[in-house]
Amino acid sequence: MSNIDKRALAIPQREKHDWSQAVMRDCDFCQQWALTVKHSDGGGICASCCDSEYTTALSSALVVAIERSEAAEKRIAEQRGIILSARNFISEYAERGDAGAEEFVSIIDRAAGTAKGE
Repeated sequence: MSNIDKRALAIPQREKHDWSQAVMRDCDFCQQWALTVKHSDGGGICASCCDSEYTTALSSALVVAIERSEAAEKRIAEQRGIILSARNFISEYAERGDAGAEEFVSIIDRAAGTAKGE
């Protein structure tokens, strides 16, 4: 997991607003008459649009996390397939009595999580 950009997996931070400074006006995002505060882009934003902005950021972060998880699951399945293919190849030698191959098969089984009792 060392090559994963952990910043990309971080939970987005909600933009902080000083609602004690709110004024009644049209929201620059939804055009509804509401209490608004200054937005980071300079316009006015209402509480509903603040919530929507944050939930959109959370949804985007969740999609990225799910995609990364699915990609990791796929890589793990591929690697496990490679390990099991190697096991099948080495097993042929173990069946012929090669003691080193038998030991190697047990190592592969532990690596693949297929050892007896797992």
